[in-house]
Amino acid sequence: MDQNYILDNLKANTSRDSALETLMDIERVLDNANLYAYKNWIEGEIVEGPHIDRYWATIALMYPRKQMPDPEGAVRLMRQGCKVYYTEEELVTAAKLRSPEDSVGPDNADGKRPGQQRARKVVKPIWIITLVVPRKHMEDIESSRLRVDDQNINSDAAEDATVDEQALAQPEAPADGTTDVLGLE
Repeated sequence: MDQNYILDNLKANTSRDSALETLMDIERVLDNANLYAYKNWIEGEIVEGPHIDRYWATIALMYPRKQMPDPEGAVRLMRQGCKVYYTEEELVTAAKLRSPEDSVGPDNADGKRPGQQRARKVVKPIWIITLVVPRKHMEDIESSRLRVDDQNINSDAAEDATVDEQALAQPEAPADGTTDVLGLE
């Protein structure tokens, strides 16, 4: 996998509002599955996607080889109907030019910057985790609905009930004009 491919993919996705919304929905699905509690899952970087099909949305996440995400998190996603694929690949990036050893010499006239130093290529081992998420999970998420212990709770109704309880809890002044609410005087 080439770094330029990743950058081009991200540029294409940031220009589409639907892609950003889909990424946010996928992130909510992962968060609701408590996936980030598993080791290294939060370290992922999006390298491809989202690819939106009729019933599925697919993204690919990149992790350094030494930071492989915990497979138990993948099992949790698979129990919810997601598909998870692990692939070992290599990422080709450019070295930072800090010393003469970091370059391969001047760029030829056919390059993008003739006469400039060209950085040598660095190959890093990585994991690519491809997540295929059912769109029904993304469409089930509503901001005004919460799901707690298999009970649906409408958060708007819960807020209204809290306001009503507070109104009932405030004592009313007695009709005879006294300020003693408890009847102690």
